[in-house]
Amino acid sequence: MIALKKENGLITRTRIGIEKECKEFYMNLFASKSAISPPDIRPSSPSGIPPMLTSEVRHAIAQAATDKAPGKDGIEVELLKVGGPTLWAALAARFSKYMRELDVPKQWKESKTILLFKKGNKELLKNYRPVCLLSALYKTFTKIILNRLTRELDEQQPQEQA
Repeated sequence: MIALKKENGLITRTRIGIEKECKEFYMNLFASKSAISPPDIRPSSPSGIPPMLTSEVRHAIAQAATDKAPGKDGIEVELLKVGGPTLWAALAARFSKYMRELDVPKQWKESKTILLFKKGNKELLKNYRPVCLLSALYKTFTKIILNRLTRELDEQQPQEQA
């Protein structure tokens, strides 16, 4: 993006000006109109959560799409795939720790946002789609949780509905 037309019609060409306009535009676009407090859904006992297994890590990494842009940490899925059993075991231990503590690293709560041009005038910000690039480690961690939930729900489903 070389230039960006601001809401007042003026054009900004500096990186700082473009970043400021992008931030304001998307903060306004995605601003919540009503306050919603998050529910408190912590389990009564984190000790009831089984540790993550190396096989779960390996499976989640195998399910991940390759050739995707990395998050802020720069770690690509391909690196996790070639890491092998030693890396997968280390990740299983670390992920289990996060589950026990019911917390994840602060960096996982941050994303790198890029803008993809859709169509129309390239100077208008409304013609871009923001894409948040998340950490491959975070996506692996959450994929394991999703796989566990899916498996548990499938097991709890009555035979008549299977």
